[in-house]
Amino acid sequence: MIGVTGPYGRLGSELVRRGCLPLDCNITSVESIRAMLEAAPVPVIINAAAYTDVDGCEEPENQAKAVAVNTRGPGLLRQQFSGFLIHISTGYVFDGTDGPYTETAAPNPISFYGMSKLGGEAAVQIGAPTLIVRVLDLFGHGPKTDFVRQVRDHLTLKQPIELPANLYGSPTYIPHLAAALMHLAQTGPNTPILHVAGDAVLSRFRWAQLIAQEFGLDADLVLPTDTTKGKAERPMRGGLVVDAAKAMGVPIRSAQEGLRLILDAEASIGTS
Repeated sequence: MIGVTGPYGRLGSELVRRGCLPLDCNITSVESIRAMLEAAPVPVIINAAAYTDVDGCEEPENQAKAVAVNTRGPGLLRQQFSGFLIHISTGYVFDGTDGPYTETAAPNPISFYGMSKLGGEAAVQIGAPTLIVRVLDLFGHGPKTDFVRQVRDHLTLKQPIELPANLYGSPTYIPHLAAALMHLAQTGPNTPILHVAGDAVLSRFRWAQLIAQEFGLDADLVLPTDTTKGKAERPMRGGLVVDAAKAMGVPIRSAQEGLRLILDAEASIGTS
């Protein structure tokens, strides 16, 4: 049995849907972690618990929480848990000056969120067996408005949307990521750090154009800009290289495949 912390988030809930045991605990509390492990002595835990509001992390009133959940919490979980821990990290640990990045690239976060997540990577490495999985630009079904839904909403209303042509990432469909994590949970920790993301590095502008094309919307309404929005600084030339994951047999899929699965799911709902 595979346990998952953060079971109510988008990734955690998808893992639960695939059969993982939801571990409803506060990873910033030793007592809560111990109680959870006594109630559910699982051999593998995927730690999907995180404070993921990138811009919110720049607000001083949120930074203690970000450090507690993203840095201290993973360390406490690793201290208390003796089994195989898969810890979810992020491509925001890089500065975005010369991406896309391999696992051996030197981290250099430029946002508070990235710093808190890099701290979590260091914290979980105090024990073994541990696998750090870096992910980036998640999208998929769920109540949270993600990039795909934002673009679709604009274009469905025939509203133009300006997006940076100089901000690069690795769009990753959440069910594809969950399938890869399930594979890794079963094969074991063959490496300390692994990048698992969609099999393409795209600018936000190009990614939005692909979304428009797949959903039959007007791609001409997607306009390029060199301006980025948000309080936090973004790793501009970002993205994750996934060659190591492919070589290990980890299932890596494209972002376009994810979009088509969303279309298929919506079509099946519409005909049911």
